[in-house]
Amino acid sequence: MISFLKCTLPFLLLLVACKDINDKKVEEIINKSIEVSGFNTNEIDITFDFRAYHYEFFRKDYNFTYARTTIKDDKKIRDELSSTKGLKRFIDSVPESLTDSLAVVYSNSLNSVMYFFQLPKPLLDGAVHSELLDEIKIEEATYWTIKVYFSEEGGGEDYQDEYRYWINQDTYEIDYLAYNYTTEGGGIRFRKAINKKRVKGILFQDYQNFSPSNKFEPLDSLPQIYEDGLLSQISLIENKNIIVQ
Repeated sequence: MISFLKCTLPFLLLLVACKDINDKKVEEIINKSIEVSGFNTNEIDITFDFRAYHYEFFRKDYNFTYARTTIKDDKKIRDELSSTKGLKRFIDSVPESLTDSLAVVYSNSLNSVMYFFQLPKPLLDGAVHSELLDEIKIEEATYWTIKVYFSEEGGGEDYQDEYRYWINQDTYEIDYLAYNYTTEGGGIRFRKAINKKRVKGILFQDYQNFSPSNKFEPLDSLPQIYEDGLLSQISLIENKNIIVQ
């Protein structure tokens, strides 16, 4: 027993030390990426259009308000989600009563758009766990590979989803990302950042959205499959008319 402990204790200490180094490195990369993006400000107020909706985004310190508005059947539909009041829906400015299940659906939809819009800021959320994986080259540039997964508590309805972010080692920008999901039968997506632009110092980017023929392809295999030309583009993620107050 003593001999076993003498052998295993240094190994365990080495594992802990390596994990600490990994955690520190990935935190440094993410913090630098947020700084480069311009999303490291304590207060921000942005409006933009995405598909059929007009979005409003306000954040101050740890409090936020998200809203989206659209016109359907000649009625103005507005969803508001805040860190203090949850989701509320208004039709022609009149509050609508929602079942819990519908409130979750609308909240998830609004949260999803705002999550990608704010990247890389959400990578420091409390429910996020991140790991630094192997370096990789994509289209001649070198990237850090960051694995992201979530705690069940605070991780939302889709806490079981897993992400990859490929952060450019020269620019600290997220040029590619991928994720898997379990809703509607499950699958995976791979995104390439395009149309990069800065508005009042904040970096915004659109995405080409790809899907592989095998919907359960390992996330780490996607960059090579993309370079081999074997991913199918299924949509464009375009945020328009961005205004930073």
